[in-house]
Amino acid sequence: MIVPNQNVIYPRSIRWWPILVTILVLWLATGLRFYQIGEQSFWNDEGNSARLSERAIPLIIDGTASDIHPPLYYLLLRGWRELLGENEFGLRSFSAFAGILTVAASLPLATLLFKQVPIKQRVVYLAIFASFLAAVNPALIYYSRETRMYAMLALLSALSTLALIRWLNAAQRLRWSVLYIITATAGLYTHYFLPAVLLLHVVIV
Repeated sequence: MIVPNQNVIYPRSIRWWPILVTILVLWLATGLRFYQIGEQSFWNDEGNSARLSERAIPLIIDGTASDIHPPLYYLLLRGWRELLGENEFGLRSFSAFAGILTVAASLPLATLLFKQVPIKQRVVYLAIFASFLAAVNPALIYYSRETRMYAMLALLSALSTLALIRWLNAAQRLRWSVLYIITATAGLYTHYFLPAVLLLHVVIV
């Protein structure tokens, strides 16, 4: 009778490597988004965001009534400036954190999208690679480094898509439907491009 070697630990160590690689990807995303984020002065649209977020909440809502963008980003930015200040670093960091969370959300989203891959280990490879692509994507980096609502739009798009796919595959759908409604509604109050994402969701369904 062959007795298994109890000293062989490589299967357990293999299970740790996706966590370590994911942490490295998130650190990469953080570095790319925060590197010299406060060096340049606000450009025109960023200045508008900074000035609008200075106002009281009723005035922000009133101001966005004549603006081309909905008010949610400016309302959240108003609270954010109370925490980290109103300089370039403080206000841009809101978008930077949204960009990092988008990279983090891409991992479970890609895992769900690639779940039909026959070999489970390949699903892990593909999901981590997808999050890496999100981390180094030039457009996502650019919009994560400015005081505008586009990084927040990307995050809400990813979260609403994740909630939709979980809803389609879950036995208990209530919490995922609630999450979908919240994230989709927040997206609509962030940018008027969100309906294009909702159209994609219709195609998925």
